[in-house]
Amino acid sequence: MERVSQDQDEKSGGNPAVSFLKSMLQVVQLLVVLSLLLLFPAAMHDGGLSAMARPWTTFAFYLAFFGLGTVARMVKHGSLAPRSADKQVASWAGRLAFAAFVVVVPLLHWAAMYRFVGLSLYTSTLSTGTTLYDIVGGLGMAAAAALNVLASRELGPAYNRVAAPSALVTSGPYRWMQHPIYTSYMLLFFSYGMWLHSAPAAMALLLVCALYYRGRTALEEEVLEGAFGNYYRDYVARTRRWLIV
Repeated sequence: MERVSQDQDEKSGGNPAVSFLKSMLQVVQLLVVLSLLLLFPAAMHDGGLSAMARPWTTFAFYLAFFGLGTVARMVKHGSLAPRSADKQVASWAGRLAFAAFVVVVPLLHWAAMYRFVGLSLYTSTLSTGTTLYDIVGGLGMAAAAALNVLASRELGPAYNRVAAPSALVTSGPYRWMQHPIYTSYMLLFFSYGMWLHSAPAAMALLLVCALYYRGRTALEEEVLEGAFGNYYRDYVARTRRWLIV
């Protein structure tokens, strides 16, 4: 759960060798998924990978972003709770929302990269110099990475799925917003679309994420309010849910 914290000295139990192997498996899975999303659509164009740097730089950035977040958390603190323990998948509506999210977001990523590489190689539609798209996209992804790292470090082993909490994190980025990690994802995906010169893709990714995370955070807020009562309600009253709202 995003805002839940445990004692920083508390580590997940289990065999260290098994935990390490699971972490390495996560790294391999991350490499495969990012290759399919970011490199494969570029490779479908002749010269898409050999003649262009942007697919590779985007791949490297995403690898660092998610590697320093979820994967780093697993290496340091052990595996996340089982997916079956996530309250979002306790209902059919939650399962459908999750399934739609993990289908639509990758498709939008794939389509944006395929379009960008094709336009860059075969047309003169895209400017060869630095544009507002490049500036907004690059700065946005950098800001998303910084926010994600700060929030992940603040949570420590509490970086987990939607489950019953033991404490409430209100320090670091959580001092100003209730969901900085989800905010970092939305900022990253919006900036990805801008980085690839596609405002429609950026807006579509932002909309899909906002709809999905609104439902997910509603579950978290219900759990946290039940656990912390007035203390949590006071926290909500003095902070924003996302970055700007």
